[in-house]
Amino acid sequence: MPRASIGALSGLSARAMATLTSRSPCPVDTYRSIASEMAATDLRGEAAEPVRRRFNAYYGVRRNAMWRELFYSRFEAAKASRLQGAELFVDIVVGLQADTGRIEASFASKLVATLQPEHPIIDSVVRKWLAKHTTPPPFKGGVERVIAYYRWLDAFMVELAASREAERWSTTFEAAFPTRPGAVPIPAMKRLDFLIWAGADR
Repeated sequence: MPRASIGALSGLSARAMATLTSRSPCPVDTYRSIASEMAATDLRGEAAEPVRRRFNAYYGVRRNAMWRELFYSRFEAAKASRLQGAELFVDIVVGLQADTGRIEASFASKLVATLQPEHPIIDSVVRKWLAKHTTPPPFKGGVERVIAYYRWLDAFMVELAASREAERWSTTFEAAFPTRPGAVPIPAMKRLDFLIWAGADR
């Protein structure tokens, strides 16, 4: 792993904490609520609409009603899947392309990360930051490139999350947003995602 990407993490901490603590509602609290609700709700039914709306607002889902119906059907099916990480991502991104004709890398990664938060999200802010501090594979150019990018991202972020700088942030994060009894725990991968997303330039 390039040293530049590890060293650059330390410069994000103060700004990330300021962003996370100043926003209302708190992004961390909202994340925990959404993760809990998505797991407990059958996302295909009419009763799930308030939960879907919260997910849509949090993650910027602005597709039409037909797309959302297909997406949440895939989401619900993924809950029962035995696939993990990159293999579940492949299943979702290929399935959504067949359903909608669109390559939905970001939304597929958000689906996976909601169910398996030890895996990363493809986010434009994080992608931009990574491109400044390392050399990722090409992202655009078809579904195979998207899959290759996700596999790279998954491996890279796991290694980055194990760095001393990321561990320091994790300690700071837990002090600010403690995992109270009954709350959804936030693993190292998601804490790292919060650090880059909230601390990087937009």
